[in-house]
Amino acid sequence: MAEALTETEKLLVKQKFEPLEALANAVANALDLDALGALGETANKYDVYTDDGGEQFKVIEQSEYCMRVCCKPNHALQLHVFNPQEDNKNASMIFDRPCKCGQCCACCDICKQEMTIMDGNSTEIGHVYQPFLGGGFSPTLQVMDRKGDEEPIATIKANAVCCIAGLFCDHTFEIEDASGQNIGKIVKTKPSSLGELAK
Repeated sequence: MAEALTETEKLLVKQKFEPLEALANAVANALDLDALGALGETANKYDVYTDDGGEQFKVIEQSEYCMRVCCKPNHALQLHVFNPQEDNKNASMIFDRPCKCGQCCACCDICKQEMTIMDGNSTEIGHVYQPFLGGGFSPTLQVMDRKGDEEPIATIKANAVCCIAGLFCDHTFEIEDASGQNIGKIVKTKPSSLGELAK
């Protein structure tokens, strides 16, 4: 998996369209019954492509239905990353995120977003953690070698104040190494169609 990441300059992540979920949300919005939209809630699936369009990974979310409905978007989940050219039964990497209180100021542990990154054998290879106050209106995450490390090996920070709900603008997050040198970026693009908005 490491080779695949070093051989490309850019990865494109596309969420798979779930027709049942989109239909349930459309009906719920039309009838002004938000609870009805939860009936179609499904775990997300993603395809990851290289900059030349070749499929690199498949990512499948594993989470409990009630968690997705009641605690969205801060529900506990695991993202299992598979290499489609190899074995689709054994994950190459696992991202594990516990349930957190959510969109508050990240002043206590129950509110701070975090994620443990593991290899296919469930050995921890990294930890992502939201610092105290979480960067305020410009979200910040720190990347550590292990949970409990004092110094981050990288920092991910929004380069501007996030726009409301991400509906009208792209979100760009700059990645810096421990010395403050820019080493990359993550861009979450705004929805370009109603189908993408329904995801």
